[in-house]
Amino acid sequence: MLIGAHESISGGFWKSVVRAVEDGCEVIQIFSGSPSRWEVPEIQSGEAALFRKELRKAGMRTVLVHGSYLINPASPDPDQWSRSLTAMIREYGRCRAVGADFLVVHPGSHRGQGAAGGVERSAEMVRGVLTEWEDGPMILLENTAGSGSTLGGTFLELGRIRRASGFSDRVGYCFDTAHAFAAGYALSGDGGIRRVLDEVDREAGLDLVKAFHLNDSAREFGSRVDRHARIGEGLMGLDPFRELVADAGLAGLPGVLETQPLPVLHGRYRDQVDLLKGMRVKGRIRPR
Repeated sequence: MLIGAHESISGGFWKSVVRAVEDGCEVIQIFSGSPSRWEVPEIQSGEAALFRKELRKAGMRTVLVHGSYLINPASPDPDQWSRSLTAMIREYGRCRAVGADFLVVHPGSHRGQGAAGGVERSAEMVRGVLTEWEDGPMILLENTAGSGSTLGGTFLELGRIRRASGFSDRVGYCFDTAHAFAAGYALSGDGGIRRVLDEVDREAGLDLVKAFHLNDSAREFGSRVDRHARIGEGLMGLDPFRELVADAGLAGLPGVLETQPLPVLHGRYRDQVDLLKGMRVKGRIRPR
């Protein structure tokens, strides 16, 4: 697995690559704008070109863009759903501008109106975005902790959204370790990763998992509460990460940290990146 982190675009998109290099990243995840604002300016061609130039210089292999937190594909409110669709279409356009490989999105919340309808609305939004853009990055549906009316607590549910979208070849999954643990996937314990990956394969197809978010969990197994912790400082233990990053069947896939960075000017994720790289060398390997 290739190791990276979610880097800030503060000061310009190109600076996120500089930060990734300081952290020793092999892959990078960014926001394409403020994740808490509806109105985000389009990326100027010069800024996008500079970002891509820095990526080439750094030899960065994969770019993920994480979708805005405001977008709710499963919303039962027509106005919010329409606003979310417009925002996601624009987000996809910004992904194309910077040359992103993947756009990671949460499947959304049905707001108590039922999972079946939420799945259909989420799939309709994915379909609307990919119909608008004939080519571009693959959309990755991210699994969630499954709290309340949030969709995506199982990969079975993500698979339903993918199939209903009508664009199965352009939709895959992003596997978040903390979310899976909180949702009740037993990642910890001897052989836990193997069992969970086999479970995901049965539910949705492991070959469609194109990226990982590598986060420890600050909340208990099965709690359905989404709280990230730094690797080795949460409740999952180190063994799941040793098994995951060294899994031969996942070689070449991006694994991105979203943990709390160190309060330093440079190398804010360096210790966590180095920790995972060390696990990759020493971990247990299994073919898929």
